Amino acid sequence: MNTRLLTLRRAVALLAPFVLLTAVAISAQIDRQFAQAQQRNALALKKYQWKSRTEIRKDGETKKVQVALMRYDSDGNVEKTVISSTPEPEMPRFGLRKAVAKKKMGDFKETLEALEALARSYSELPPDRMQRFMETSTITPELTAQHKLVRIAGRDVLRPGDSMTVSVDAVSRKQRRIEIQTWLDQKPVMIVSEFQDLPQGPTYMARSRISYDGNSIGMIAENFDYERPAR
Repeated sequence: MNTRLLTLRRAVALLAPFVLLTAVAISAQIDRQFAQAQQRNALALKKYQWKSRTEIRKDGETKKVQVALMRYDSDGNVEKTVISSTPEPEMPRFGLRKAVAKKKMGDFKETLEALEALARSYSELPPDRMQRFMETSTITPELTAQHKLVRIAGRDVLRPGDSMTVSVDAVSRKQRRIEIQTWLDQKPVMIVSEFQDLPQGPTYMARSRISYDGNSIGMIAENFDYERPAR
């Protein structure tokens, strides 16, 4: 065997464990720093109140827009006070048309509630699921014009075959973007959330979009006007 080739193979064999250990160390460091950053950020956000605008679309057409004031109560739960909302659509008043329209509206609302619950389940991953995601994900650098990011991508997060990609600031470990591909009732669901920083404050979810079955149903939430109320 060529002596040079043999030396190269030995070098690769010796280097492989070192590369593996380095990758594990980097992954563990990101895991720890990411978790700590999220805990600090969640506590800081509870000192704020803000406004949220939610738009509901069906087949590309806006069906409802609602603006609400959001705040945390003393137990750490989010309180929602509706400020404005578009009126409910007029329904047929009699007969079969009324029954059909009522059922369609009921099914539509059930789907919206299920989509909200699905998105919430990913945003509130149990510690063991988050730990597994971090341990099995692929971590790669991602450069944009504004940020140096770390891209954390994993599959089988909550359901077999789903996927989640989290883009995190390489220095602060703050979230910048989350993309989730999953499904509901065997139809595809795409969830994309984008994050921004408050001036000298925590990171907040600025915009989130849920797309169900292509553009069959869409939900867009935008958060703004963050302020710390007087206590």
